[in-house]
Amino acid sequence: MVSFIKDHDFVNEFLFAAPTPASYTERSFPGDIFWLDDGENQKFPSLFLCKEGACCCLMYLHGNAEDLGLSYDLLKAFRDFLNVHVLGVEYPGYGPVQGNPCEGGVNRHTRAAFNFLTHTLRIPPQRIIVFGRSIGTGPATNLVSILNKSRKSAAALVLQSPYRSIKTLAKELVGPIASVIVDRFDNETDIAHCTSPTLIIHGRQDELIPVRHASVLYDKCPAEAKCLEIIEGVDHNAFHALDHIIRPLAAFLQKVGADRLPPLPLTSHSLMKSLDTAGGL
Repeated sequence: MVSFIKDHDFVNEFLFAAPTPASYTERSFPGDIFWLDDGENQKFPSLFLCKEGACCCLMYLHGNAEDLGLSYDLLKAFRDFLNVHVLGVEYPGYGPVQGNPCEGGVNRHTRAAFNFLTHTLRIPPQRIIVFGRSIGTGPATNLVSILNKSRKSAAALVLQSPYRSIKTLAKELVGPIASVIVDRFDNETDIAHCTSPTLIIHGRQDELIPVRHASVLYDKCPAEAKCLEIIEGVDHNAFHALDHIIRPLAAFLQKVGADRLPPLPLTSHSLMKSLDTAGGL
């Protein structure tokens, strides 16, 4: 009953501000876009950018006011500067995807994409960097918490501009009236189970999600390898991709040794073969 309410109440209309019109179509990004099954007989697009010789794959979960089209340049920068494969995941109701965006749908897409990496492409979980931005920190933290509770590990959990939970954030923004909403994306609860290496990046001048949210999550995270990067003079949307995101992430991956692993046996040819076999093209 609670899940039904969360997935169908009015809060989702404010929480998920999908770009209108969408910034891309199913014909955009030829060779990089493919479709996955969400487990309920619905298809959704994802972007896979292959980097031959890469030792890890970065899985990107975007913010609420962007879609994969708006994320495309950042995904390419991740691939080129970090030397990683990159998987971008789309949400229900975003881009050319039908449906209503909600916590359940976003988590379903996230898990389907992760299963594609581990089962279809046979990438071990410990080679996957799970990166969430803003609203995307919810499904990212939830995924890694489930993984860690099952005694598996990710290469890293990366949270850019995270929040403690949607209800906690709403109370700060609108006051006691937020008490009536059903909470969702409870990062504060989930991060208590995240033992994978964790990097949190937040802008000091963020007025939408105050930096104290990042500090609370950092303190609650039990990972032995963890880092909190607070970027001075930056608000919620003013990050410089190279200086504020990619370089801190590269330094963190080097610190935890993720950049010294042997290359994954994945090439553009084997990727296309896997997608053809899975029916994702």
